[in-house]
Formats: sequence, structure tokens, C-alpha cells
Amino acid sequence: MLVFSIVVSYTDAGVAAGAGLLLSMVGYSIVVRQSKLIYQLSLITFAIALPLSLLLFSSLPVINRFVVVEIIFVLTLIIARLTRNRMVMHMAKKKNVLMRNFMKESFRVAFQTQYALFIHLLLVLAVFLIAGSRTLSVNSIWMMLVFQGLLAVIMLLESGRLYILDKKLHKEEWLPVVTESGDVTGRVAKSFTKDMKNKYMHPVVRVALIYKGKIYLKERDQSRLMNPGMLDYPFEKYMQYNHEIDVSVHNSIVRECGNRHLPLRFLLKYTFENETTKRLIFLYVSDIDDEELFNSLPLRGGKLWTESQIEDNMGGNLFSECFELEFEYLKNTVLMAHRFRNKLKDAE
Repeated sequence: MLVFSIVVSYTDAGVAAGAGLLLSMVGYSIVVRQSKLIYQLSLITFAIALPLSLLLFSSLPVINRFVVVEIIFVLTLIIARLTRNRMVMHMAKKKNVLMRNFMKESFRVAFQTQYALFIHLLLVLAVFLIAGSRTLSVNSIWMMLVFQGLLAVIMLLESGRLYILDKKLHKEEWLPVVTESGDVTGRVAKSFTKDMKNKYMHPVVRVALIYKGKIYLKERDQSRLMNPGMLDYPFEKYMQYNHEIDVSVHNSIVRECGNRHLPLRFLLKYTFENETTKRLIFLYVSDIDDEELFNSLPLRGGKLWTESQIEDNMGGNLFSECFELEFEYLKNTVLMAHRFRNKLKDAE
């Protein structure tokens, strides 16, 4: 329509309508299926306008030819709006979220255009009624410029909005949605899933840092979704979409202490769910006996806890829910091995 409004001022209305129809056909043929709605409306408009231009428009002033095509376009937009609910219901049956989102975007742009051009047509009517034919040529130029300005503003605003949205999505963390067996069924933005509480299950990597039989614990950050301020391991991270588990483990450690060379061992996988979150947890352990290695870690804000100190404070709303579940397993595996080694040393 923007191209048509420019071309129709300099050439025959049939040529201008043909150019609009050709551009609509090109756009319709190259865009993805979900974005074809706008081009369908344009195709319908110029498929009607082209024969009218060839048969009836030759004797009309330029502004009259243009307004007729504009009216056809606005009527097409109105019809599309009236059929919106049926089209949305059709998309809902297909359960294609991507297609529904594209269609919502297309309808949004179509409605903006409809409102803008409806106002423009009212303005054209007011000019015809007030000014009449005496200043028609001068007013025609301004009416065409207003039309072009309205469409340009809509396109610029939409392009700017999509650019900002694209930048935001690039910064977004995408979390995989998994089953209890660990199969990935999709992905969702981290900012979105926080508000959905425990609707989706996400994989989380946790690493228990143990030094000479003692567990290093620190307060969870206040920004954490679960148990902020309670004592827990310093290493916990959501797995990112398309990341391997090992990558998430190392990222968790590097973020906290900058060391990629800590000894790591996988312990267990289990599901955890409460009112705020649902997780498939992969628990690793970094068991250190080397004093130099442990002292080289830039750990901040935590301390080492003995097995007896932890047992004395269990159930006192001091430790995180996950840690209290995992402690029994650690006590009967890694910590038991430490007790056994200490007994051997004492015996020697």
C-alpha cells in the first residue's frame, strides 16, 4: 500500500495496482507460513483493485483512485478482524504455539493499520466536505503524505519493538523442560518459568564441596527462587538448553571460584518438587584432601561444617530443603568413606 500510494501519483492506476499485486505475491511466496496473513490481505486488496483500475479509474482524479483502493484495504482488514476468533480456534486445535504467536503478531499489525487508515479516511472525508474541489490538488498531496506517514510510523514502531524484543530474547536464559527420566521435551525462558512456579521441571546441577570430611556451606543468595538465605552448597546452577551436564557443572564452579580443575564425581539423580519449583537434580561431589588446593579457592561468605554440627541443626530451618535431603546420602557414602579412612589412619 505504501508503494502503491507513491506510484499512483506518477503513473497509471492500473500500473500502480499491478505493482502492489506483484509485491504482495512476492511477499506471500517467500515468508514463512505463519506470517502470510498480512500478505493475504494485501493480495485480496490488489486483486480487487487491479480490474477496477483498468476498467473504471481512468477518468477519476488520482486521489479518488487512491481512496477507493484504501477503502478496499480497510474493508479487508475489518473482515479479517471479524474472522479472528475462528482463525485462532483453528490454530489452537493444531497446538502449534509458534504459529499462534506469529498470527497474534500479524493481527496486531493489521488492527493498528486498520485504526490508522480509518482515521485517515475520516480526515479525507472532512477535507472533501469542507474544502470541496477548489483546493483539491493541494489537499490531495497532503492527504497522500499523511497516509504515507501513518504507514511509515507503524512500520518503524513495529520494527523498533521487534528489535528490542529480539535483543531481550538474546539475553534471556533458556531452560530445558525435562521429564523425570531426563528426556528433554522443550524449552522455556527462565524469566517466564519463575512465575509459573512448579509447572515445568528443569534440570539443576548441584556440587557438594567436601574438604577432609567437612562440608562447605554458605547462605543462598536472596535472589534464589528456593530457600533464599538458608545454608547450602555454593555450587548450584540450572542447566542451559542444549548444554551438556558437564558444562553446567563446570560453569557452576567457575562462576563461584574460577577453578575448572576441581575433582568431580557424579553421585545421584533425583526429582525434587515443592510449591515453588520442580527440579531434576544432578548431584556431584568435589572431595578434596589437598590443603593447598582448597586454600587456593576464592570462596566467600561460607564455612566448613562437620557431620555432627550439621546433625545437631537438622530440621531447624537453617539448611535448604535439598541439602537436608542429600545429607543422609552424603553421610552414608562420601562421609562414611572419610570416617573409614580416618579409622585406618588411627589404627596405623
